[in-house]
Amino acid sequence: MSSPHSPERKGRKPWSALFETGQGERLYPYLMVLPAFVLVMVVVVYPVISGIAAGFQDLTLRTLSRGQVIFIGTRNYERVWADPVFWTALRNTAWWVGANVVAQMLLGLMLVVPSVVAVLTWRWMYDPTVGIVNELLVRVGVLKDYFPFLGDIGTSLWAVTVESIWKGTPFVMLLLLAALQMIPRSVMEAAAMDGAHGWRLVLFVVLPQIRLAFAIALILTLILTVNNFNAIWLMTAGGPLNSSETLFTLAYRYGFERMNLGMASALATLLFVFLVAVTTVYLYLIRMREEA
Repeated sequence: MSSPHSPERKGRKPWSALFETGQGERLYPYLMVLPAFVLVMVVVVYPVISGIAAGFQDLTLRTLSRGQVIFIGTRNYERVWADPVFWTALRNTAWWVGANVVAQMLLGLMLVVPSVVAVLTWRWMYDPTVGIVNELLVRVGVLKDYFPFLGDIGTSLWAVTVESIWKGTPFVMLLLLAALQMIPRSVMEAAAMDGAHGWRLVLFVVLPQIRLAFAIALILTLILTVNNFNAIWLMTAGGPLNSSETLFTLAYRYGFERMNLGMASALATLLFVFLVAVTTVYLYLIRMREEA
């Protein structure tokens, strides 16, 4: 019986030596990233592909209970296109995103709190019986009586937009503040000596210096606003009468109220394509910033 220190055992190479030369050396990097690759495929790629595929199938409680998977082509997209609520949600989404992006960029140029907490706080502030917003407006004479801001079709989307602007503006401000601090002092001094002051200094010196950071903040605000489901759903649930319905809340309603997963997947796919396009622009800007 050979001892642990016998020449035969000493002469054996460790298993890691298989990856030091030849084919093993070429395979080693791929084996290292294999677990991460499998995780991404299972957690990200498979759900995305399944969601896109579901948009071309008739997936309802009826078909699911029968275990049927029926391919119906673009019929779900046609149903979404023909749904009048879709156009209302699209118009509301355009307003919701546009107002948020413009206001947050402007206010950020001139609190980090949990999203659900912020939404519920503003919902209480808008309360038509004890809300502080109504109380202040009545006291200063703007309103004669308490008004249901979240329950009126003319003000519900405006009210939710104010909450989102309030919550998102500090993020934009921090991004632009960091960019402003990177402007060389010599540039500002030279501009002042040339007579640039006030808005001329901002428009012709400051903005050109931070244009890339401004564009990145703009794209991020657009992406975050489109994805902001919590604010609208927790405050109005898309109501009243679809007056604050957006594409994300409509997709949720298709899937979990109408139980039509096919239409929900079709609408989610449209949103996915839009966000991929916007994200591509964002990544391009990031690359430009790194190369600058």
